[in-house]
Amino acid sequence: MAAYNALRAAASKNPDCGNITLYSQDINLPGTGLGAFQLNGSGVVLFEVRGQTQTLGEQHRGMLTRAVYIGLEGILSSVASGQADHLDPAAYDRIPPPTAASRP
Repeated sequence: MAAYNALRAAASKNPDCGNITLYSQDINLPGTGLGAFQLNGSGVVLFEVRGQTQTLGEQHRGMLTRAVYIGLEGILSSVASGQADHLDPAAYDRIPPPTAASRP
């Protein structure tokens, strides 16, 4: 939620940061690092950005990198300040799911 909140706040200055959706919850990824960490009980944050970065221009790649940075900074700031303890876990389920319009 800290990453989501940080990106939503950044969207007021940069609308490209505002298209945030909940990653599909019905997939099993046991053969990936993400799945392996989850299977061992670790928390995981996945930042998946659109597009194949090798086909995007430098400015667009920079914007995607900045969006991930904003999310990570939101998480770290929230943990460091103690705000993470006051986030509503139920709010996670209110993040909108991906739609055909939000998919690359």
